[in-house]
Amino acid sequence: MTPTSLKTYLLALLYTVLLLPGATVDLPAQEATNGVFAPGRHAELREEVVFTPPEEQEEEVEEVEKDISTSNDWTFGDFKVSREIAYVMLGVLLLLLGILVYRILGDVELRKRIRGNEEEQDQIMIEEIEEEALVASGVSLSLQERAEKAGQFDIAVRLLYIQLLKDLQDNGLIKYRRDYSNRDYQRQMRGSELLGEFREVTVDYERYWYGKYSIDALSYRLVKRKFAALTNHIQQASTTTPPHA
Repeated sequence: MTPTSLKTYLLALLYTVLLLPGATVDLPAQEATNGVFAPGRHAELREEVVFTPPEEQEEEVEEVEKDISTSNDWTFGDFKVSREIAYVMLGVLLLLLGILVYRILGDVELRKRIRGNEEEQDQIMIEEIEEEALVASGVSLSLQERAEKAGQFDIAVRLLYIQLLKDLQDNGLIKYRRDYSNRDYQRQMRGSELLGEFREVTVDYERYWYGKYSIDALSYRLVKRKFAALTNHIQQASTTTPPHA
């Protein structure tokens, strides 16, 4: 018998023995080992692990979302209301907020209009300034303040000059006439120690009134200070300066 035939015969005999009823083959027992865990520990850990298939997890999430979406009640702390009532309450709050904002904006706009009307009413018209009458009676403090508050500083300078003419006439330094020019008044004051100051304020007056130069609040305060200083000097000199002939 050749070696190949002998090998074939042995394999067939082994196959026949395995197919016999109740036949068993005892193999050498081998203990599974792992380089990380102690013998037997690896198997115990595998038995403790419980794996939930992804399909079951997705089903649980879907059930929770479904429960939330189908809930008709909203909870605010210890207070629980239905979804419909919550929507109504939210709508009422938004409506009240809108009304409040509308009222605030309306009040602001109303105040602006009232302030604008008051400013227009306080403004002085040029026709109100009657030079001859004001030189005779004097410029009232309220009229001067109206021009200043309205920001009409050019008119305020004119009122200062008219009042200055009255002070000069009352103290005998000039003789006022409607047809006299500012140069005529300067000639009348020739020889007076106040002539220089009078010329200076006259230049400011002509610049801002006739010249129509822009004048702001700061420039006006400087000009007003010059007029006030000259008025004080007129009062001081009135006791020593002889009346104008």
